[in-house]
Amino acid sequence: MDSEALLMEDSFIVEQKMIDGGLLVVKETEQLKWFEYAGFSTQSVMNKHKPTQILTPVSRSLLLFLLFKQAPLSILNLGLGGAGLERALVTIPNLTLTAVEASQSIIDMATSYFNLPKEVKVFCQKAEQYVDHTTEVYDVVICDLFIGEKSPYFLFSDHFYQQIVNITCDQAVLMINLQADTNLQLFNALSAIKKQFPHIALVEFTDYSNIVLICSLQKIPNLSMLIKDTTELTQSILFDIDSLLAKVIYIPNSEVS
Repeated sequence: MDSEALLMEDSFIVEQKMIDGGLLVVKETEQLKWFEYAGFSTQSVMNKHKPTQILTPVSRSLLLFLLFKQAPLSILNLGLGGAGLERALVTIPNLTLTAVEASQSIIDMATSYFNLPKEVKVFCQKAEQYVDHTTEVYDVVICDLFIGEKSPYFLFSDHFYQQIVNITCDQAVLMINLQADTNLQLFNALSAIKKQFPHIALVEFTDYSNIVLICSLQKIPNLSMLIKDTTELTQSILFDIDSLLAKVIYIPNSEVS
């Protein structure tokens, strides 16, 4: 599906409201639904006829851990948004899903308009506060957090990744959607991550300014070699997988320090 072309179709506003000084607008066409916040770009595009399908390659790449992490898994998603990852992951058996979202209005929107699955445990709390205080232990942490179109400051700090290690198992994987404005900022983030997660791969996109980081306590296998072993369900979630894997760059252990 060419979602960008479909977004150009005539749309109408489903709901709009002010949240923390910014305007939240939910829009839809015959086939798609999405939201915009505070005048920033289109977010959480959902195919109304196939709501479990993840349309954007950035979001699909956040689920590349499915190629090498086997269920049962306890998964924490920091940043609910339009619940796209939750809709996809809930279709896979033996996954326990927790989402953390700072805004109750976003949670309400995801519930009312974006089919937030009832199986997902949702906490209304700032991500960094939840990570600091939870006593739960997770196998996978997904971090898809933005303030406007920028990554929050704590994604560039040592403390956040120290806390992630404290709430994860000894074979944990951390997936991060990161917006680094400069090469120095990216280096600082990688340096902070590397102190806790020695194995890192990144996914670069020509059409997007953000990157996705795959961070692991164990060696990351060659993902291209694992496609044949994945289930049909996983392959349907990670459709167009070859083009995703072509963007993966494995960072040597000694390259970032």
